Amino acid sequence: MSLLVDSSPPQFIVNDTNSSTFYQPIHANSTDPQSRVIGELYQDIILDASGNNRVGTHQGFAFNFGNSSALYNSNDILFFGNAGELNLIDTYILSGSGDFEKFSGGYTLEWKTVSDNPYIAEISLFESNVTNEDQTVLDELAFRITSEGGAYTPIVGEEGQIGQVFQNPVFQHGDQIGINQGYSFLFPDDPHISDTLGYTALELVMGNRQFLFDDGNQMTVLNTLVVEASGPYSKFIGTDLNQKIIEADPNFMADITLTAAVDADDEEQIELYTPTEGTYDFKITSDGGYYAAINNPEGGQIGERFQNPVFSSTGERVGTNQGYGFNFPLVEYTRAIAQGNRIFYLDGGTLNVFNGIIAGATGKYRAFKGGRFSEKIVSYNPVFESEITLVLPASNSKSDSNDQAKEKSDKGGSEETDLSIEEDEMTKDEGVGEDKASSSRIFVLSPMIGLVLALLCFA
Repeated sequence: MSLLVDSSPPQFIVNDTNSSTFYQPIHANSTDPQSRVIGELYQDIILDASGNNRVGTHQGFAFNFGNSSALYNSNDILFFGNAGELNLIDTYILSGSGDFEKFSGGYTLEWKTVSDNPYIAEISLFESNVTNEDQTVLDELAFRITSEGGAYTPIVGEEGQIGQVFQNPVFQHGDQIGINQGYSFLFPDDPHISDTLGYTALELVMGNRQFLFDDGNQMTVLNTLVVEASGPYSKFIGTDLNQKIIEADPNFMADITLTAAVDADDEEQIELYTPTEGTYDFKITSDGGYYAAINNPEGGQIGERFQNPVFSSTGERVGTNQGYGFNFPLVEYTRAIAQGNRIFYLDGGTLNVFNGIIAGATGKYRAFKGGRFSEKIVSYNPVFESEITLVLPASNSKSDSNDQAKEKSDKGGSEETDLSIEEDEMTKDEGVGEDKASSSRIFVLSPMIGLVLALLCFA
């Protein structure tokens, strides 16, 4: 029976009173248990609106901010078993499957906390109704953010600073119009990204951020990709945020530019990537790459950061895969799945992957936006290797038999689960960031991003 037949909008209850619940604080300094808690990993059960029947599991991780209307930036998945899943960045539903597919591109507009101890919250789902684009807005907008009057906390690991949590005022024409808040992780310089592929990256930073404007509108950015926005900012959905650092010390200051999407005719001039029939699309390897665990103060691993060379199925180096993720116990309703955030900087385009969803795709890979990502580990030791297959979104017509074969082999089912389980084990070795979480505090579900994110602008 569908979970969506009895309520409109659908309503569910999340609580942490079950043995399968999980909570892990994230400290600013993983070597100091007394350092500030800047976030959390969480896992709770989902009940139907009556509160009597368990229907799923909610998993996620979040970073917190104490002085804004959106207290958290988070990454969440709501697992409903055979009924489907929801992937959320903040309150934005990036992707839904099964019975919940119609909520893709929508919101969990209400997340009402009923009790803090035990944690109980009521959530309501709403379908997307994007009619608020303001066509009078210019095709380009500019803002300035500054650390003065804001807040900044470095995220520190055993090797030093590995990321940051930040909140900054946003100015336009000298007037404050909102705040920019988020978190991000740092990675070593990769000459292949900058020198070979030509992407400009003064400092490689990945993450998520929210722009919360005083007029009630907002914008959510995954890495540099605008995945969601309201009001006059909605025309920039699907474009990349360009940030230029004006000053780093003593006060951070950066200019941000948003430019409306390029004309479809211009993009169509770029030849689409054509998969090779009967094989994978990419192979990643730990050889020549980078891997670092994210630990808690007790020394236990809770996540990872990684950066790997990417090769085509014919063995040609075509890019670099970079990402981070967090780890969660496998419980009822959940499945082993690579979760977190990763970017593929590729010859001819990029892929932004949120959990297993291709949130953004550029250049010759643009047809895969909204599709899925399948990964199979073929070796752990002495060198980690995995094979990656891109799956087109269901909405795309498959004129190519290769695409049809790919979708058939990777659509749901046990085969995908097997690949995901292998992927889950990868966190113990080299390679893929993961994250399986849910809530156990006052969340409104959110994303992750970086302050110095200035730099993943395209050349």
